Amino acid sequence: MSGNNFFKPNNFSYLFLMNYSGKFRFLTIFAVAVILFIHPGCKPKYSNDTGTFRINFPLGIETLEPVMSNSPQTIWVLTSIMEPIVSYNSKNEIIPQLAKEWKISEDGLRYYFTLNTKIIFHNDKCFPEGKGRKIKASDIKYCFERVNDPGTKTRGLWLFRDKIRGAQEYYEAKKNKNGVNEIEGIKVTSDSTFIIELYKPFAPFLSLLTMSYAYIYPREAVEFYGENTAVHPVGTGPFRFENWELDKKLTLVKNPDYYEKDSAGNKLPYLDKIEISFTKSVETEFLDFLNRRYDYHEPSSEIIDALTDEKGNMIKADEKDYKLVKQPWLNTVYLIMIQNENLPAGKTSPFVNNKKLRQAINYAIDKQKIVRFVLRNRGSAAVNGPLPPGMPGYDTAVKGYRYDISKARELLKEAGYPDGKGLSLTLVISNDELQKNIAIAVQEQLKEAGIDLQLEQVLQSALNTKQQDGEYAFTRGNWGADYFDPENFMALFYSKNIIPMGPNKTGYTNPEIDRLYEESIKETDFAKRKEIYNQMEIIVIEDAAWIYLYYNQRIYLLQNNVKGFYLDGLNNIVLKYTKKQ
Repeated sequence: MSGNNFFKPNNFSYLFLMNYSGKFRFLTIFAVAVILFIHPGCKPKYSNDTGTFRINFPLGIETLEPVMSNSPQTIWVLTSIMEPIVSYNSKNEIIPQLAKEWKISEDGLRYYFTLNTKIIFHNDKCFPEGKGRKIKASDIKYCFERVNDPGTKTRGLWLFRDKIRGAQEYYEAKKNKNGVNEIEGIKVTSDSTFIIELYKPFAPFLSLLTMSYAYIYPREAVEFYGENTAVHPVGTGPFRFENWELDKKLTLVKNPDYYEKDSAGNKLPYLDKIEISFTKSVETEFLDFLNRRYDYHEPSSEIIDALTDEKGNMIKADEKDYKLVKQPWLNTVYLIMIQNENLPAGKTSPFVNNKKLRQAINYAIDKQKIVRFVLRNRGSAAVNGPLPPGMPGYDTAVKGYRYDISKARELLKEAGYPDGKGLSLTLVISNDELQKNIAIAVQEQLKEAGIDLQLEQVLQSALNTKQQDGEYAFTRGNWGADYFDPENFMALFYSKNIIPMGPNKTGYTNPEIDRLYEESIKETDFAKRKEIYNQMEIIVIEDAAWIYLYYNQRIYLLQNNVKGFYLDGLNNIVLKYTKKQ
């Protein structure tokens, strides 16, 4: 089948059914079940408790230990229980949270914080008489040092180790069980004030402090619960932990002492309770959502296809008791090309020292068609740079690659592969069906340029490991933001971050990019930093450091009676403003 015919809707439908042949009978039966459940004559099976927000986590929760919080499910729960010293508002601006104010030295090396010491920890039996106490500056030092202590099984070591003065030395001392007993760059000057000193200026430092690794909790809870700290978190947030029946239900209840209020002076949160269940079947969860057992649901690709038309809009939306929400997600999907001969795959990778080949493939891929016919508009074509829409610094004036098959053929010839002769590529992807369909589309499009592309599927866990080891020359990658700062994306092009030392999985190097990156992290004026980042984007686009595919979207279903629900661009669920009517 030719590349032109591949994207005719009827042929794509055939391909879709072919790829899903094992599931098609099930989906047909499932679609009938859905129709029965959404029939106007059917009444919801579950009562509508307006004080409780119910959600299901089909993947479960591994831990509620902040220093190990690297999964969305863990972060979602901790966001309701604990808080950082600074946070983001809905406009992605850094605002005070536990810290009421701060200032930064002119050289960008010292951060002076003052805490809001009226804030108290949740009432919990780890405290005398079960009554929570006020937060203190020593709590911040304690929590940040735990992030750098290998004995805590921390997964957030990278956060502070090369940034806060003494963090590296503290880590080494704890690892070797000798020497340093504290991080010298965190200085408690009173119960309400502390100073953080950096090795060198790092402009996005405040952004790091918003992450779940940097959430604050009392020493008393860790000492009281010991290894059970991971299943009994204590914080200052709008909800407090009540109970966790592993693999069954986790319950959070309103914190009656929470300090924040809405614009009208009403105490937050509005909800009385959050209940999280762990049904593993997404299809069962969807049916339960239709019966109003859940207030929120992330539908599978199959369910989205059943609910939406070819433009991605929900069918008969005005007849539904729920809405389909699409919003930008700070996540860019791209193809990784190994460009460094020092990496294992670099010894045979055709992308090493061949910019024209990398450019040719970028021009040969029609991202718009992939978004329209494969993703069914669940995302947008990555026609700009690596920064996705919604990320501060994103600029439509930065132009990426557009589909141009003639240009692709021309560059392919200049790269030493006329009409693709002599070039054979293998793209390694996970066993995810959507990834497979995208890869098939890429395969068909590259065939138009004469490129023979083979596909290899492996388990996602194996793909992650091999990517981190640099063992695949050509593979699918994506990057989602950890915080609202473009540095988090541009760090992927910094040569000192080449795997395994950091997230640069392509092995891309460019001395000018390194110079600009190092300049950017010293610049505290964001407008000036944006100019630097956009300049970097233009360079990495010209160098074809990535093959840009699409910018991801978050798609979810929400019951119509839920108001004030907030899912931020980092994929964090925020429920302190949520109410049900």
